[in-house]
Amino acid sequence: MAEARQNTIVGLFALVGIVVMAALVFMFGGGQTIFARTYDIKVHFPEGVMGVQEGQGVTLHGKRIGETEKVAFWIDGDTGEQRPEKGVIVTVAVDVEYDLPASSTVLVARSIMGFGRPAIQLVIENPFDPDRLSRDGTAMIAGDMIETLDQVLPPDMQETLYEATEDIGELASSLTPVALHLARLLEARDVQKVDLKELAANLDTVVQRFDMTLKNVNTVIGDEENQVNFKTVLANASKISESGIVFMEDMTQMSHDGTQVVKDVGILSKKLAFATDELSSVLQRTDQALLMMTEGKGTAGLLLTDNRLYEEMVLSTKRLTKTLDDVREVLDRAKKGASLVSLF
Repeated sequence: MAEARQNTIVGLFALVGIVVMAALVFMFGGGQTIFARTYDIKVHFPEGVMGVQEGQGVTLHGKRIGETEKVAFWIDGDTGEQRPEKGVIVTVAVDVEYDLPASSTVLVARSIMGFGRPAIQLVIENPFDPDRLSRDGTAMIAGDMIETLDQVLPPDMQETLYEATEDIGELASSLTPVALHLARLLEARDVQKVDLKELAANLDTVVQRFDMTLKNVNTVIGDEENQVNFKTVLANASKISESGIVFMEDMTQMSHDGTQVVKDVGILSKKLAFATDELSSVLQRTDQALLMMTEGKGTAGLLLTDNRLYEEMVLSTKRLTKTLDDVREVLDRAKKGASLVSLF
């Protein structure tokens, strides 16, 4: 009795497991439309479609509206033969509650990671399209595959990257000759062959010559006698620089003195010019006075032109001479002891 009861319980668990498995198969394997009311539309993929299988969900704006029922090649309506070169027809069962415009298309996005089923989405290009898809199973819309790159980068950005890549390629082509010349400029060359004109000089030979020059300079400077001479030269240069500083100071002072001399000469010139103007004025006035005297104007002019003055001066001179003779005679007699009374 207990064993029969145990078998019954195990059987029930097995039955429940089978039911759950069947439900999962219906849910994830395409069984959602078995009991749903749907209508079929056909999607034509001229270039074919990859990864689409029966029972995959189809979404509109992220919401599931149906699932794929059949994937087959194009069938010629006249002959009924399959025409693979014309693409693939995917039949989609759409829930009757969705009335789709005739301008609808289906896009299948490839898996970015490279595995798993692709996403199938229905796109309405014109939401205001009054025409609707037929529900009798004859409606057909276009389908297309979205490349993986198109999902990552928009087509316009891809075009920009393509143009940038071409520009970079052209730039690389233009820089190739420059790189070759730069390589020739930097390649190792023998200085002796350059001296013999077997090779052209480049940056490497210049560096070699500069290195040899530095070695020679170090050799010269490292000599003790040359170091003493350098110290003497530096000391003399220091003295010369000090003398030059003193000389420049003297020149500066002399320039100041010269400036002062120039100022003094300027002042003296102004004084000489003033004296010259004064002398010119005096000579002018003297000339005017002489002219007036010559013309008999003024007192001095009358003295020079009046004859009576001359005659009176001559007479006065004679009288003065007579008086002086009398005085001399009186003095002579006085010296001889004669009485002065008898003289008068």
